[in-house]
Amino acid sequence: MVNHDKKRTLIIETATKRFAHFGIAKTTMTEIAKDLSLSKALLYYYFPDKISLFAAVLENIAKKMIAKIQVGLQGIDNCEDAVLYLIDMRLAFAMKYYNLFDPSLNSMTEMPAELARAIQLAADLEIKIIADIFNKANKNEEMNIEEPTHIAEIFLNAMIGMRFCVLKDKKAMFIPTKEEFDEISQMQKKLAVIFLNGLRHQKSE
Repeated sequence: MVNHDKKRTLIIETATKRFAHFGIAKTTMTEIAKDLSLSKALLYYYFPDKISLFAAVLENIAKKMIAKIQVGLQGIDNCEDAVLYLIDMRLAFAMKYYNLFDPSLNSMTEMPAELARAIQLAADLEIKIIADIFNKANKNEEMNIEEPTHIAEIFLNAMIGMRFCVLKDKKAMFIPTKEEFDEISQMQKKLAVIFLNGLRHQKSE
C-alpha cells in the first residue's frame, strides 16, 4: 500500500509539471508515462484516463494551497488581514499553475464527474479555512458571526461570482486571462472589505 501511494504521488507530481508547462490539451498519457519510465498500462492502472489524472492534479494543488495558507495564517490575528492574505495566495497559485486552466476545458459540454469532484473538494477546503478565520475572529471578539461555515460559503460564492463580472469573453466562463485573474483578485479584495465591514456592523448593533 505504501509503495502504491508513493507511485501514485509521483505520477501526480510528474503530471503536474507537464500539465503546468504544456496544458492538458497538449499533454498525452504516453508523454507522462515516458517521463516516469512507466509502461502506459501501469499508468492506466492508477488513472484510467487523462481527465481522472488531471482531476487528481487539481485536488493535490488545492490541498497544497490550503496547507500553505494555513501556515501563513498562523501569524495573522486580524480577520481582514487574514482574508486578504487568502485572496493573495489564491492569485499566486492561479498564476503559478496558470497553464492548468486550459482553454480546451471550455469546449466540454458536460463536466466529467472526476473533475467536478476535484473542484468541489477545493471549494470545501476553502470554505473550511474561511470559516476558521471567522471562528478565530469570534474567539478574539473581533466579530460575532453566527454560523461561520454558512457565512464562509456565502462569501466564497460571492468571490467566485466576481469572475462573471470581469470576463471579457462571457462564453469562457472557466478560464480568465492572467490580467483578468488579477482584476478579479482586486475586486475580491474590495468585496472582502465591504463584506467584513457588514459583519462588524452586525456585531455593533
